[in-house]
Amino acid sequence: MLMAPGRRIPPRRVGYALGALTAAWILSAAALSINQLLFHGSGIGPGPLLGVISLGVQGAMIVLVASGRPVGRLLVLFFLALAILPLQIVPRLLDVGSTLAALSLVIGCLLKATAAALLFTGDSALWFAARNYS
Repeated sequence: MLMAPGRRIPPRRVGYALGALTAAWILSAAALSINQLLFHGSGIGPGPLLGVISLGVQGAMIVLVASGRPVGRLLVLFFLALAILPLQIVPRLLDVGSTLAALSLVIGCLLKATAAALLFTGDSALWFAARNYS
Protein backbone atom coordinates (compact mmCIF):
# COMPACT_ATOMS: atom_id res chain seq x y z
CA MET A 1 0.00 0.00 0.00
CA LEU A 2 1.37 3.41 -0.93
CA MET A 3 1.54 5.81 1.96
CA ALA A 4 2.31 9.50 2.12
CA PRO A 5 5.85 10.28 3.29
CA GLY A 6 6.11 10.18 7.08
CA ARG A 7 2.74 8.50 7.53
CA ARG A 8 2.70 5.27 9.45
CA ILE A 9 0.03 2.63 9.26
CA PRO A 10 -2.01 2.52 12.49
CA PRO A 11 -1.68 -0.57 14.66
CA ARG A 12 -4.38 -3.23 14.61
CA ARG A 13 -5.60 -2.09 18.01
CA VAL A 14 -6.57 1.25 16.45
CA GLY A 15 -8.43 -0.62 13.72
CA TYR A 16 -10.29 -2.70 16.29
CA ALA A 17 -11.10 0.44 18.27
CA LEU A 18 -12.45 2.08 15.12
CA GLY A 19 -14.62 -0.98 14.54
CA ALA A 20 -16.00 -0.73 18.09
CA LEU A 21 -16.62 3.01 17.72
CA THR A 22 -18.38 2.50 14.39
CA ALA A 23 -20.56 -0.24 15.87
CA ALA A 24 -21.41 2.07 18.80
CA TRP A 25 -22.25 4.86 16.34
CA ILE A 26 -24.55 2.56 14.36
CA LEU A 27 -26.24 1.41 17.58
CA SER A 28 -26.76 5.03 18.67
CA ALA A 29 -28.16 5.99 15.26
CA ALA A 30 -30.53 3.01 15.32
CA ALA A 31 -31.69 3.80 18.87
CA LEU A 32 -32.30 7.45 18.00
CA SER A 33 -34.17 6.51 14.83
CA ILE A 34 -36.33 3.90 16.56
CA ASN A 35 -37.13 6.24 19.43
CA GLN A 36 -38.13 9.06 17.10
CA LEU A 37 -39.92 7.07 14.39
CA LEU A 38 -41.68 4.40 16.43
CA PHE A 39 -42.16 6.09 19.78
CA HIS A 40 -42.27 9.74 18.62
CA GLY A 41 -39.53 10.65 21.09
CA SER A 42 -41.41 9.45 24.15
CA GLY A 43 -38.73 6.95 25.19
CA ILE A 44 -35.36 7.66 26.72
CA GLY A 45 -32.92 9.65 24.68
CA PRO A 46 -31.55 13.11 24.05
CA GLY A 47 -34.17 14.25 21.57
CA PRO A 48 -33.78 14.52 17.81
CA LEU A 49 -31.66 17.68 17.54
CA LEU A 50 -29.21 16.80 20.29
CA GLY A 51 -29.12 13.20 19.05
CA VAL A 52 -28.20 14.23 15.50
CA ILE A 53 -25.56 16.66 16.78
CA SER A 54 -24.13 13.90 18.98
CA LEU A 55 -24.00 11.49 16.03
CA GLY A 56 -22.21 14.14 13.97
CA VAL A 57 -19.60 14.76 16.67
CA GLN A 58 -19.13 11.01 17.14
CA GLY A 59 -18.62 10.65 13.39
CA ALA A 60 -15.98 13.38 13.51
CA MET A 61 -14.42 11.60 16.50
CA ILE A 62 -14.06 8.42 14.43
CA VAL A 63 -12.35 10.36 11.62
CA LEU A 64 -10.02 12.07 14.13
CA VAL A 65 -9.06 8.74 15.71
CA ALA A 66 -8.44 7.20 12.28
CA SER A 67 -6.11 10.06 11.40
CA GLY A 68 -4.21 9.74 14.68
CA ARG A 69 -5.35 13.03 16.18
CA PRO A 70 -5.07 13.08 19.99
CA VAL A 71 -8.31 15.06 20.29
CA GLY A 72 -10.09 12.02 18.84
CA ARG A 73 -8.99 9.93 21.80
CA LEU A 74 -10.15 12.63 24.20
CA LEU A 75 -13.57 12.60 22.54
CA VAL A 76 -13.69 8.82 23.01
CA LEU A 77 -13.25 9.36 26.76
CA PHE A 78 -15.90 12.10 26.74
CA PHE A 79 -18.46 9.89 24.99
CA LEU A 80 -17.57 6.97 27.24
CA ALA A 81 -18.34 9.15 30.26
CA LEU A 82 -21.67 10.12 28.67
CA ALA A 83 -22.42 6.44 28.00
CA ILE A 84 -21.77 5.51 31.63
CA LEU A 85 -24.26 8.06 33.03
CA PRO A 86 -27.52 6.38 31.89
CA LEU A 87 -26.43 2.91 33.05
CA GLN A 88 -28.11 3.60 36.37
CA ILE A 89 -31.54 3.31 34.71
CA VAL A 90 -30.83 -0.15 33.23
CA PRO A 91 -32.48 -1.99 36.18
CA ARG A 92 -35.60 0.17 35.84
CA LEU A 93 -35.75 -0.47 32.09
CA LEU A 94 -35.53 -4.20 32.74
CA ASP A 95 -38.28 -3.97 35.38
CA VAL A 96 -40.68 -2.36 32.91
CA GLY A 97 -39.82 -4.79 30.14
CA SER A 98 -37.65 -2.50 28.00
CA THR A 99 -35.01 -5.15 27.51
CA LEU A 100 -33.83 -3.87 24.12
CA ALA A 101 -33.36 -0.34 25.44
CA ALA A 102 -31.38 -1.66 28.41
CA LEU A 103 -29.30 -3.90 26.18
CA SER A 104 -28.63 -1.02 23.81
CA LEU A 105 -27.30 1.15 26.65
CA VAL A 106 -25.07 -1.61 28.02
CA ILE A 107 -23.69 -2.68 24.63
CA GLY A 108 -23.02 0.92 23.56
CA CYS A 109 -21.12 1.57 26.78
CA LEU A 110 -19.13 -1.66 26.44
CA LEU A 111 -18.18 -0.82 22.85
CA LYS A 112 -16.96 2.65 23.87
CA ALA A 113 -15.07 1.25 26.87
CA THR A 114 -13.41 -1.35 24.65
CA ALA A 115 -12.40 1.34 22.15
CA ALA A 116 -10.98 3.54 24.92
CA ALA A 117 -8.98 0.65 26.36
CA LEU A 118 -7.61 -0.21 22.92
CA LEU A 119 -6.69 3.39 22.12
CA PHE A 120 -4.90 4.18 25.38
CA THR A 121 -2.83 1.01 25.77
CA GLY A 122 -0.16 -0.94 23.95
CA ASP A 123 1.05 0.07 20.53
CA SER A 124 -1.96 2.37 20.04
CA ALA A 125 -0.71 4.69 22.77
CA LEU A 126 2.74 4.69 21.17
CA TRP A 127 1.27 5.37 17.71
CA PHE A 128 -0.67 8.41 18.95
CA ALA A 129 2.35 9.66 20.90
CA ALA A 130 4.49 9.46 17.75
CA ARG A 131 2.05 11.58 15.70
CA ASN A 132 3.22 15.16 15.19
CA TYR A 133 0.60 17.77 14.34
CA SER A 134 2.37 20.96 15.34
